[in-house]
Amino acid sequence: MKKILQLIVCLFNVCFLNAQGPILLGPLPYHEVSADVETEPVFAEDDAADDICVLENKSSPDQSLIISSDKKYGIIVYDLKGNKIHDYELGRINNVDIIPSKNNTNQFIVCGTNRTYNALDLYLFDIQGNLKQQLIRQPLNSLKDVYGITFYNGPVNTYIFISDKKGRVEQWVYNNNQALPKIKKIRTLKFSSIVEGIVTDEYKEKVYIAQERKGIWEVNANPSISPERKLIYKKNKHLKPDFEGLALREEPNGKGQLIASIQGSNGYLIIDRETLSPIQFFRIIANKSIDGTTETDGIDVSTISTSLFPKGFFIAQDDDNDGLNQNFKIVDWQKIMK
Repeated sequence: MKKILQLIVCLFNVCFLNAQGPILLGPLPYHEVSADVETEPVFAEDDAADDICVLENKSSPDQSLIISSDKKYGIIVYDLKGNKIHDYELGRINNVDIIPSKNNTNQFIVCGTNRTYNALDLYLFDIQGNLKQQLIRQPLNSLKDVYGITFYNGPVNTYIFISDKKGRVEQWVYNNNQALPKIKKIRTLKFSSIVEGIVTDEYKEKVYIAQERKGIWEVNANPSISPERKLIYKKNKHLKPDFEGLALREEPNGKGQLIASIQGSNGYLIIDRETLSPIQFFRIIANKSIDGTTETDGIDVSTISTSLFPKGFFIAQDDDNDGLNQNFKIVDWQKIMK
C-alpha cells in the first residue's frame, strides 16, 4: 500500500506540480524537446554515424552546411534541410572539426581522425562544401586507435588535440598554411581511461575533455602554461556514463554554454560557460514526423542566425533511426533554452 501511495504522489508531482515549473532530474531542471530537422541516413549500416561540425556561411547563413563523419565510409556534407549534397569516401573518419582558413574567407580547414590509417587528416573545403584537396595525412604511431579531435585557434598558433582509446590526448601545432601545410606534436596528456569528446574555449584558453567513464575535465590549452586539470563534472547517480561528445556555444564576452552528450543517460547536459555550473539536462524525443535520439555520440552547436533557426541550432547523432541507417537530428536552440 505504501508503494502505491508513493507512486500516486510521484505521478501527481510530474503531471500537476511540474506544470508550473521545470521537472527536476536530481538537482537539475530537466525537459524534453523534439527535432525540427533530421538528415538523410548515412551510407553504412549499424554503428556508422558519429560526429559533426558546422560550416557557418556568414554572408548567406541559410547556406550553412553540416559536415559529418560516416565512420565506415568517410565524410558526408548536408545542407540545413538535412539533404546530402556531397560525400567523400576517405576511410573510417571518426571525429571531425572545422575552422575558417586564414588564407581565404571562402575556405575552411576540416580535421578528422582517420582510423583506416590511424592518422590525423586535414582537408581544405570551400564554402559550398566541396572538398578541394587533402592537405595532410599524418600517421599517429604514438596513439592506438585514434578517436576524438578538435581545433584550437590560440592567440598565436593553431593547435589540434587528438585522443585515442587508451586515454592519451596529443596536442599538435598547425601552421594554417594551405600552400605549405605543416604540423608538429608538442605535448601529450594522459588519462586513466578512454577519451573521445574534446572541445576548446579560445576565450578562456581552455580545452574540455570528456573521459567517458569519469566526467569532464578542464585543462589549460596553451602549451606554455602548466597543464593543470580540473574535473568540472563527474559521474553521479543522476547522470551516468558514458560522457561522449562535447560542444561549445560561444556568446560575446565569454558567455555561453558547454554541452555534453551523456550516452548512459540518453541526453544532454548544459553547463554555464562562465561559472562551469550545470544548469539543465534535456532529451530529444519523437514528434509526429521525426524520431528522438538515443545513445548519442557526437554533437555540435551553432549560433548562426538562419530563417529556420534565428538563435542558432543544436545537432546530435542518433544511434537508432527507426530502423534506417543512423543519422543526425537538428533542434532549434530557442526550444532548448526556453
